[in-house]
Amino acid sequence: RLSAKTQRALLAEACTMRALLLAVLAAGSHALRVAMHARPVPPRCGTPVCSVASPLSESIQQTTQAEDVVIFSKSWCPYCAKTKALFDDMAQPYTAIELDQRADGDELQAALLDLTQQRTVPNVFVKGQHIGGNDDSQQAARSGKLKALLEADTLTGVVVPTAGAGSSVTAAQLQAKESGKMITETEATVRKVAGVGIGLATAFSYATTGLAYTALASGIFGAVCVYRTGAEYQ
Repeated sequence: RLSAKTQRALLAEACTMRALLLAVLAAGSHALRVAMHARPVPPRCGTPVCSVASPLSESIQQTTQAEDVVIFSKSWCPYCAKTKALFDDMAQPYTAIELDQRADGDELQAALLDLTQQRTVPNVFVKGQHIGGNDDSQQAARSGKLKALLEADTLTGVVVPTAGAGSSVTAAQLQAKESGKMITETEATVRKVAGVGIGLATAFSYATTGLAYTALASGIFGAVCVYRTGAEYQ
């Protein structure tokens, strides 16, 4: 017959293993649900297909996302001049990148073709969205699309401030949350804390109960997956 102390020790070990198993299963299930339901983020270029990102492509995307208006241009091009005049008339600052004045101009134009399926200049981006050439820009100005884009809320990051007194959450952020592009600060924090908790529980069980290495690896993997579902949004 086992002593009461031994019985309590065995019961505690069984409870620990059960909790660890449930945590790992929950982490794996959550990570799987996130992967299954994650919405693919469309390329900011607004084109049907973008090729595998190259350093130049990444540079283009970073520039177009950082500036309100970017015009890829050639200094001698009359259509580029018309597009610049359009934004000048709107008193809208823009960044003009003159491809014919850059050593990597040809490569940059090839990267733009890859991203936007547009070979010609001007190649215009507004608030990270690809507009097109001069005709497209003029039409967007006439239709009010340019004004709407320029006046739209700019989303910084992908975490919505938690609603409450003094919250700075905007309608655009709430819409992004509903579409799965953003999550709340609270949800991001909960996910990260849960990931850390699972990792600590796994490490503790490994240190105190002789947990098998495979179970340790599974627990750590699950912890990282849960943590990243929150951290990747910040």
